[in-house]
Amino acid sequence: MKRIHTRTLDDDRGLTLVELIVALALATMVSLALVSTFTSYSRTRTVQENVIAMQQNLRAALYLMGRDLRMAGYRGPDPTSAPAAGFITANATTLSFSMVDETTNALTTVSYQYDGTSDTLRRSDGTMTNELVAENIDGVEYYYTLSDGSQSTTPTPLGNIRSVQIAILARTDRNDRDFSNATTYTRPSGATWGPYNDGRRRRLGESVILFRNM
Repeated sequence: MKRIHTRTLDDDRGLTLVELIVALALATMVSLALVSTFTSYSRTRTVQENVIAMQQNLRAALYLMGRDLRMAGYRGPDPTSAPAAGFITANATTLSFSMVDETTNALTTVSYQYDGTSDTLRRSDGTMTNELVAENIDGVEYYYTLSDGSQSTTPTPLGNIRSVQIAILARTDRNDRDFSNATTYTRPSGATWGPYNDGRRRRLGESVILFRNM
């Protein structure tokens, strides 16, 4: 009768070549799966961090602008002390105004300027010049409503401005090679930004500010 050889737990002959190849193949597949999972997780986390940074950048800019703009034309406790307080420049991308500073009780000028070359939004006042408010900004638009109800990006006369709708288009700091942005963003005036056809995610933030002192 032909004898059948079996392997036992205490067999010290080692692995056969076939068994070694199978073990290496399995180890390789497991390693590739782990690397793929880690790479996917790392990429997702990077995207999320970029989006969060962009949203915080946008919210901070809208908050700061809203806080300042609500004080446009403020004349202090005595309105006759600063009769000239009000808007100085108002167009689609630049807005500047004067008001009485509640701390110093002096007339001061605050301005917001969008720089399309550096894609930044900057602020200036009596003590700071070209202070960075937000970066990675693709566009800013101010859309004004006047006392007669008409709306424009070039309002006249400036003293008739009653509110402004602010639109800011922010983007992520880095490209995502697995993402293509072909979205068109509509501004309050009806004009559009985009499509950009790139790997940057974007958010359009808007806020309406009423000028209580005008």
